[in-house]
Amino acid sequence: LPTVTISLMIASTRMVKRKVLVRKIDAIETLGCVSVLCSDKTGTLTSGCMTATDIVTYADGFSACRCTGAEWAAPVQNASVLSLAQCGILNNSSKPNREGVMAGSPTEVAIMEACTRVFGDDRMQYQEQNPQVFEIPFNSETKWMLTIHADGLQPGAFRMVLKGAPERVLAMCTLVLNESSTVELSDLRRGEINTHLHKLMSGGRRVLCFAEMRLDGYADDFVFEGSSPEKCNFPMEGFTWVGLIGLEDPPKEGVKDAIAVLDDASCKTVMVTGDHPTTAQAIATRIGILKEDELANLPEEIREHTVVTGSQLANYLPEGDGFENNACNEEQMEFWRKTVKHARVFARVSPVHKRVIVRAYQQIGGAVVAMTGDGVNDAPALKAAEVGVAMGIRGTEVAKEAADIVLLDDKFTSVVEAMGQGRLCSENL
Repeated sequence: LPTVTISLMIASTRMVKRKVLVRKIDAIETLGCVSVLCSDKTGTLTSGCMTATDIVTYADGFSACRCTGAEWAAPVQNASVLSLAQCGILNNSSKPNREGVMAGSPTEVAIMEACTRVFGDDRMQYQEQNPQVFEIPFNSETKWMLTIHADGLQPGAFRMVLKGAPERVLAMCTLVLNESSTVELSDLRRGEINTHLHKLMSGGRRVLCFAEMRLDGYADDFVFEGSSPEKCNFPMEGFTWVGLIGLEDPPKEGVKDAIAVLDDASCKTVMVTGDHPTTAQAIATRIGILKEDELANLPEEIREHTVVTGSQLANYLPEGDGFENNACNEEQMEFWRKTVKHARVFARVSPVHKRVIVRAYQQIGGAVVAMTGDGVNDAPALKAAEVGVAMGIRGTEVAKEAADIVLLDDKFTSVVEAMGQGRLCSENL
């Protein structure tokens, strides 16, 4: 026993040099046995450094343009683009720090920086003229965020700004902003929006949709209440679609090679993300989780279990904590058997799904699972996995406490190096 402990301690010391902090020493040996690595996308497989690159608006027809470079920083004459920039500034949780640099989530900061280039020095004044009076924060269930702002130039008037997953926001819209007027959101226009959306996501962009609604005739001191469309004391249908903003989050350096190393070591890498399946599929293909044109050549029965969405999972969730003791009927079990065998990407999943995914690989696939995570809601999945891996830089304290190891540099390649060290330690023992 002392020999085993000393061997594990030596391995732990070597891992620290590779920016991997071992919180539970028996996780070193378990790392060497991992056969499925479930990894989130943003900040782990990708850089997490967002840049707003594309917008789509409507002005007597849909148009897409790049929002980088000198032409975007020039004064904007298109009223639809200006309205989109206003929405991006108002519905935004990023704040300037002491040095005056915007701080917050990478997505919010990227949107604020792009939209600020339209306003220039007028951004702060515009925010002051339209103070926020109510907010429904983003959550993983609704996948949108709502803010309400008082119109400083018109008493009793408010502007609602909705931002979130395109499919969720678009479903709440009935009109399209056409510069200073609106037109009906017809099936044809809805189809055109989805075409632009698919094009952006196929390029690996994360896309957010913006919509707005004017509220007139309210008392200046009206108290807005509610946390969901059913509970709000103000209308939550009939929004006006304003535009799309596409953000680029490139893969981290070395990730593609690291995934190839895992494949050679018979360890399957599975992407688990809240992003749209088209975006997730594009990034997965770029880093080698999916092979180029792999899905197109697969039979339909296998293809539908290769990229799996949260809405699919919701129809087959087991009763209780796992898949044992007849927690699922035969139809559910058949779905999970195929999913465990073929899935490489889980998209539009919520944190509650992550734990179920871990249990499925363990109890149906017989796999030893490692799971990465950084948020408070990731803690149950990190605890459920044989090896929970938390991010040391952007991870929450709750995630770190739940994890077995912590990546001090937040690099996916560090996980791979730690698994190699774990296998070496297992062989030595």
